[in-house]
Amino acid sequence: MKKKDFAAGLVLGAVIFGATPAIASGIIAELSSQPIYVDGVQVEMTAYSINGNNYVKLRDIGEAVGFDVSWNSTEQRVDIDSTSPYTADDTVVVDSTPHTVAEMVSETYLSSNDTKTSYQVTVTNQTIDGKLSNGQDPTEENIRAMLEEIIAIYPQYTSWGATYNDGDLHWYEGHTACNSYAYMVRDILYGTDCEPAETLTDLSQVQTGDIVYLKNTSTNRGHWMVVSGVGTNSLGMYINSMSGNSNAMVFVDAPYYLSAAQEEYPDSVIYRYY
Repeated sequence: MKKKDFAAGLVLGAVIFGATPAIASGIIAELSSQPIYVDGVQVEMTAYSINGNNYVKLRDIGEAVGFDVSWNSTEQRVDIDSTSPYTADDTVVVDSTPHTVAEMVSETYLSSNDTKTSYQVTVTNQTIDGKLSNGQDPTEENIRAMLEEIIAIYPQYTSWGATYNDGDLHWYEGHTACNSYAYMVRDILYGTDCEPAETLTDLSQVQTGDIVYLKNTSTNRGHWMVVSGVGTNSLGMYINSMSGNSNAMVFVDAPYYLSAAQEEYPDSVIYRYY
């Protein structure tokens, strides 16, 4: 009997544990005494009889027939791989590759004229619960390490997206300005399916890796940036930032003093992804 035919010939379901008859939601389950054979050879496999059908563990079938069954905790699902042999570990290790920022980022040439060359930036990675997109813990040290990788690709004064100025035009997620750069860095750090864990409005609460929208509703002014560090000196607390489209260029570690920033941008929002 082929493995697919064997699996299809059994009624699969959740196993009800216990050596005596059990009642769950009106369903009576009893240990089955019927023997189970695989390719003519009897195998030891616990089965329960429910309404005349035999229910066994999917994992037991995988072990007996020879296909792998695993629990994908990230996606909250059961994975069956008919091409791989059975393994005893029931938890899948999610492959978080590509591990480096350079492998996550690609550019597609779009067009050029006398003053500007246009590129579409694409980020390819995954969001991993409780981790950065490279599989590392979201510590300040690990976030900063990824930011340094981004800086290596787009260093200080790299020409960035600006439709009104000379220099290269970078598109990401349909945008070309400072929000384009901020979205790109966010997706590199936390994965393209990331959602903010929380939003804050007090700039004094910023942390490395936060995405900040400096905003003044009354004057219709705003600027997106990535927090690359937080410090304090004689002038007070400040944010080191990374941003795009500052005079059509990337700026790295441009400082913003919180007292002045909060006064100038009273409607600012912090987006935190970890």
